[in-house]
Amino acid sequence: MEAKQQREIIKQIRQTPELADAFGAPRMAWPTIGVLLWSIGGYALITYAYLMGLVSPLITIPVAAFFIFWSFTPLHEAVHRNVSNIGWLNDAIGTFSAQLLLPGFSSALYRYLHITHHARAGQVDDPDIKFNSSNLLSRYIGAAFLDALWTRFYFANWTERPTAERARFMLGLAFYVSLIVVGFASPYAFEFTMAFVLPVLLGRIIVVHLFASIQHQEGHEQRHDPIGATWMQDVHSQWWQRYFMFGQSQHLMHHLYPNVPWYNYDRIWRKAQKLIPAEKIRWGGYIKRHRRPFEL
Repeated sequence: MEAKQQREIIKQIRQTPELADAFGAPRMAWPTIGVLLWSIGGYALITYAYLMGLVSPLITIPVAAFFIFWSFTPLHEAVHRNVSNIGWLNDAIGTFSAQLLLPGFSSALYRYLHITHHARAGQVDDPDIKFNSSNLLSRYIGAAFLDALWTRFYFANWTERPTAERARFMLGLAFYVSLIVVGFASPYAFEFTMAFVLPVLLGRIIVVHLFASIQHQEGHEQRHDPIGATWMQDVHSQWWQRYFMFGQSQHLMHHLYPNVPWYNYDRIWRKAQKLIPAEKIRWGGYIKRHRRPFEL
């Protein structure tokens, strides 16, 4: 099926009358605010428990990492202006949410990086391509240090970016570097590592795996194959498995309609699966694509 035919189907789904409210920008996306409170509150609670000696680092690191992973959803939604139709509020919520995963980053800065990914998904100049094309070990090392990868990408495009944005980027980078220096230079460097540094690195790996690595593959370009360039994961599994990823098991719906809040994907998918030819949908699980394990 050619890209033009696929886009006609995408347009047909978008124009379905009973889905009109699913495509509307929310005044305030309260489910997303709930995710923000859950992730920030959960991270604060597990960190407090660790500092009080109630849990060990072996528990703290993975639990905190999952809360950091979940904090990515409000940032991701804000990047697509899906948290609120009040611009400054939308971006403020996203920027606040970013501080666990990417300290110093703002909604506006990540918007540039992420929208570039949407425009170039599957292409060699996609800023997320390293998370889809390299071997497993390299992919996860890159994921853990995605701040370095994205900083390099930004500097490579430095002259194309607005002066004010570059200033904000440098300010955020200075804040991030200062945080790391102060943390490791303090008498609490070990606690800083156990409660923040290692959970952040692991949280990034989880984000990249569930939002990028199992969703896309090098060579499957969205511009040529709008539907087939993004995988679907376990959409017929238990409801809690879908909410674990906050809708991204239906990541195809996000790439087809990026300005739709995550909690409306399922409604759109129920209509989409009736119109999209079955052979155009690529299926996978949480650790594999096309029913085959990742290549090493």
